[in-house]
Amino acid sequence: MAEAGKLTREQVSAIADRLDEVVGNEFHDAVCVALNEFGWGEFGDGEGISDMDVWKIKNELALGYLKEYQDYYNKKHNDEIKN
Repeated sequence: MAEAGKLTREQVSAIADRLDEVVGNEFHDAVCVALNEFGWGEFGDGEGISDMDVWKIKNELALGYLKEYQDYYNKKHNDEIKN
């Protein structure tokens, strides 16, 4: 049984798998829409993005999430030390 407010490793894995499925299914369309919104070509109409570009985008997302959590974690623990 999981501690109140804490997910088990199994729960975390299941959530991550589900998010990967949802994001994966919409990823290409979202990239093409973003590129078109910025006026960077007609992506998606026969012209795709490379696997390396997909990797770079996912890497950028992951690093952003890690930085956001690191900032949250540091602030939380610095605030606890001050109190």
